[in-house]
Amino acid sequence: MADNGRRIMSPLVQLLKPELEEIIEAKDWRMLKDVISDWPAPDIAELISELKPDERIIIFRLLPRSLQSDVFAEFDPGTQEHLLKSLTDEQVKSVISEMSPDDRTELFEELPYDLTRMLINMLSTADRREALQLLGYPEDSVGRLMTPDYVAIKPSWSIEQAIQTIRQFGVDAETINMIYVVDDGWHLIDDIPLRRIILGDPKQTVESILDYHFVCINANADQEEAVKLLEKYDLIALPVIDAEGHLLGIVTIDDVIDVLREEQTEDFTKFMAIESKHVGLDFITRLKEVPLKKLYRSRIVWLVALLAMDLLTGSIIQGFQGMIARYVVLVTFLPVLIDTAGNAGSQTATLVIRAMALGTVKMGDWLYLMGRELLVAALLGVTMGFGISIMGIVRGRSLHIVQVVVITMVVNVIVGSIIGLALPFIFTKFKKDPAAASTPLITTLADIIGTGIYLVMAYLFLG
Repeated sequence: MADNGRRIMSPLVQLLKPELEEIIEAKDWRMLKDVISDWPAPDIAELISELKPDERIIIFRLLPRSLQSDVFAEFDPGTQEHLLKSLTDEQVKSVISEMSPDDRTELFEELPYDLTRMLINMLSTADRREALQLLGYPEDSVGRLMTPDYVAIKPSWSIEQAIQTIRQFGVDAETINMIYVVDDGWHLIDDIPLRRIILGDPKQTVESILDYHFVCINANADQEEAVKLLEKYDLIALPVIDAEGHLLGIVTIDDVIDVLREEQTEDFTKFMAIESKHVGLDFITRLKEVPLKKLYRSRIVWLVALLAMDLLTGSIIQGFQGMIARYVVLVTFLPVLIDTAGNAGSQTATLVIRAMALGTVKMGDWLYLMGRELLVAALLGVTMGFGISIMGIVRGRSLHIVQVVVITMVVNVIVGSIIGLALPFIFTKFKKDPAAASTPLITTLADIIGTGIYLVMAYLFLG
């Protein structure tokens, strides 16, 4: 699968890059082909990605046909699209036909519609039917990730017959560490580790070594569910079934790692109020290559929205300008009071969103967590209040000023923490990603509410 987050050059590429650059400069393509043809596909892809666009095409064409599809699957979407437009139709057909179904599906999802349609038409009838079936599942569903390349056996077979089938079909399978048992209707009955089959008596039936304990997932389930199941049960592959229990394919750990990386990147961008849809999720790790226009679009929407919200803070301050004119020292405490509230809220939101992502916190836990957070926030507020009281004595030189800043600090920390706890649950309730309860949104809300609390407290104590 394409590794969009590659940052560190592999030792092999790093070691040989100077010599390879000399070979490329001399245009000794035959020698270059002899050198890299035995490399692992990820290292070849990394080397090609480091080159100029014209050199990428030349070297990719030099690769053995059997290696091209594996190397192609390692490229980022931009490089894949560039190569496809530069190769002949016959070369493109050869590359995409040799790709694994899940890699091919990922490629089709990333490419423009017209190019995807052209590529699908190049496939054989069987491959075209398979591609269209995989693309027919909802976006971000397990069906988009699964591959039909697995080994299945029948319970009535002997162990010897099962091993023969594994030898025959295992070469093209995504993995043979786990073998799947199906009935005549292709319903999933069990999965068996290869080890158990190999160690079994060749004359035994497959049914005799079944325990009928297996973990599977529906093709329409969200990809994050597959991640959780693979992690929970320490699996390297997960069988995918339909509503009737028919075995459709498998999801392997390498596909899930890609999904996990994308989900984490997506959550990170949302939490920092950045719209990744304008540039794609890989722009975080390929920042140098993203056009300025797209970077601007990814950030401006939230900044404008937050600016509009921040104007409320100015309106609140304006409403108390008479009192502030009499007690100018109040302004010196305003930044620390509202920033602490925002920081406390961001801390709480980070903990809640991460726990939700891991599945350790559910919607029904909000009341219990609210009670705990009130207690923790109160303790944090008192601690921070004690700290700011010293500054209040030094700067304010008034017991009333000290009372205002200490009470405001305690209340603001509690309010900021409650905002940080509540927003992820509110977003989840309305079927939105809780990560969208971003740090800038929380701090802006804490600024508005915290400023109001501070000035109201000042008005009550100071008149």
